[in-house]
Amino acid sequence: MRNEQLGMRNELLIPNSSFLTPNCPMLNEDVIYLIMPARYGGINGIRQRLDYLADLGVTALWLTPVFKSMSYHGYNITDYYDVDKRYGTLDDYKALVREAHEHGLKIIMDIVFNHCGIEHPWFSNPPEKDWFNNLSAEKPSIFNVQSSITNYRLTTVVDPYASEYDRRQTVEGWFVRSMPDLNLKNPHLLEYFTKCTDWWIENTGIDGIRMDTFPYADKDAMTAWLQEMHTRHPDINVIGETWVCDTPFSASMQQSGLDIPMDFALFQAFGYAKHEETREVWSGLNRLYNTLCYDYLYKNPAMVMAFLDNHDVNRFIEDFYPYSPNAPLMVKVLKASLAILLTLPRIPQIYYGTEVLMGGVIDKSYSKVRKPFPKRCLTQEGRTPDENDMHRFLRRILHWRKENSRLIAYGTMKQFIPYRGIYVYERRLGEESCLVIVNGNNSSALFSPDRYAEVIGPHRESRDIISGRKVQLTKPFRLSARKVMIIYNS
Repeated sequence: MRNEQLGMRNELLIPNSSFLTPNCPMLNEDVIYLIMPARYGGINGIRQRLDYLADLGVTALWLTPVFKSMSYHGYNITDYYDVDKRYGTLDDYKALVREAHEHGLKIIMDIVFNHCGIEHPWFSNPPEKDWFNNLSAEKPSIFNVQSSITNYRLTTVVDPYASEYDRRQTVEGWFVRSMPDLNLKNPHLLEYFTKCTDWWIENTGIDGIRMDTFPYADKDAMTAWLQEMHTRHPDINVIGETWVCDTPFSASMQQSGLDIPMDFALFQAFGYAKHEETREVWSGLNRLYNTLCYDYLYKNPAMVMAFLDNHDVNRFIEDFYPYSPNAPLMVKVLKASLAILLTLPRIPQIYYGTEVLMGGVIDKSYSKVRKPFPKRCLTQEGRTPDENDMHRFLRRILHWRKENSRLIAYGTMKQFIPYRGIYVYERRLGEESCLVIVNGNNSSALFSPDRYAEVIGPHRESRDIISGRKVQLTKPFRLSARKVMIIYNS
C-alpha cells in the first residue's frame, strides 16, 4: 500500500529544536481553555491573543480540530496531515505551539479516529476493502450504508449483558451520514493513525491530545494505540470524550488505560444544580456531593477533566444574561460554579468567552453557543461593567490557583453533606489548606463554624481570596444568596 494513497507524510520524525519547553504531562495543575479556531480569529488570531490568555491565568489551550475539513467545527476531517487554510498554515500552527510555550501555555490537539469526513479521498477510493465499517467497497456512496447510524448507546461497550447486535451498532454504526465510520480493526489503518500522531507530536511540539468520540471506536484498537502513545511519548496524555453521564462509565475508561476521561456525570450535576436550590437530598449542590462521593471508582480522580459547558451543549449561563430578570442570580450561580470547578480534584476546562459572560442555547442551531469571541472584550476598556466584574472574578481565582497549584493538584479532599443549603469542603496539603463554602440557595443562609470544626481547626481568622476580606471563624455568619467563599490557610 503506497503512502501516497494513505496520505502519509514521509518526513523524518525529528523534534524541532525551536520548541522552548518539552512536552509536559497534563496534570491537575493545569486549567484548560477551550477554543474553536473559527470563532477566535483562526490560528494567527489565537497567537495574537496569547498575552490575554496568559494574563487570564489559564495554562493550556484545547483547540477544536485544525485539520482540513468541510466544516467550521473540523470534526469531519479530510486530511490528517495538514491544517485547514481557513485557520492558517502548518507553519502558523507550529508558531502557535512555540509562542504558546513562551507564554507558559500548553497546546492540546483535538483529533478524531472514529470517523472522517465523507469528502476524504479515502471514501471514494478506500485503500482496502474493509477501511470503513458498513460500507460496500465496490461503489462507495452515502446511499450505500449497509446498516443504521450508531445507536449512540455507549453503555453497550461496558455492559456485560449487551447483545452483540447492539454493541456492533454502537461501534460500527456511522456517527452521522456525512461521517463514514473508520474500521480501526484494520491493522494498516491503526498503524496510519499511530504514525500520524507521532508526526504531529514530533513536528509541532504539542503537549496533549483530545480524542473525540473515544468509546465509539474499537476498544482493542484504541487500547493498542494508547499503549503505543505511552511507550513512544510518555509525557503525552490523552483526554477522551466519554459522553455518558454516569461516573462508573468514565471510571471504567480510565481503568482501561485512558489517561483523562471527561466528567460528564459532574457536568450533568452542575447543569441541574444551577436551576435548583439546595433543599432535598437530591437537589442543588447535593447533586455535586452525590457525584463526587463516587470518586473512589477512578484510578485517579485528579486526572479527570471537569467542565461546566463546551461547544456541544448550552452555555452554562444559557440565554439568561443580560435580558432575563434572572440574569443577576444566574451570574452569581456561574461564579459559584466556577469557584467549585477550580478547587476540586479535577483538571478544569473553561469554554472560551465564559470570562465575559458569553451565553447561548443550542435550540435549533449550534451557532448560538459557538459565537465569535468579541474582540472588544480583550481589553478592560472594551468590556461592560458586568463583563469586567466576571473577568476580574475568574482571573483572581485562576491566578490564586496557579500560585497554589500543588494544593489543588495533590491535596486531599474532605466534603460535608450540604446542611441548610450550604455546601462545604476542604482541600489540604500538609499545613496548607483552603475551605470552600457555597450557599446553594436563592436567599441568605447561616454558616455555623462548629459543624466544621474538624477542618477549621485552630484558625480563628482567615482571608477569603475572592473578596480579599478577613473572615472570623469563631462565630456564625450569614452568606448572601448563592455566595461562594474560598478561605485560604497556610
